[in-house]
Amino acid sequence: GLAMKHAFLLFVFLGAGEDRKLVSNDMYFADVNECIYFAQRLHKQGENITSYCLPKMVDDNIKVY
Repeated sequence: GLAMKHAFLLFVFLGAGEDRKLVSNDMYFADVNECIYFAQRLHKQGENITSYCLPKMVDDNIKVY
């Protein structure tokens, strides 16, 4: 079987309110602090970018930074 492990998934949304769209949810990080660093850097680009990190179970086929 495939080995499972936790990684932190970076979600990035553009827009606000009902216009908010998920634009990225395929970057996984082994370290939550690395993930938060990228989330904060993206958020600083503008008002309409929201990003955050959530833990997810992943298998060995997933690229984890």
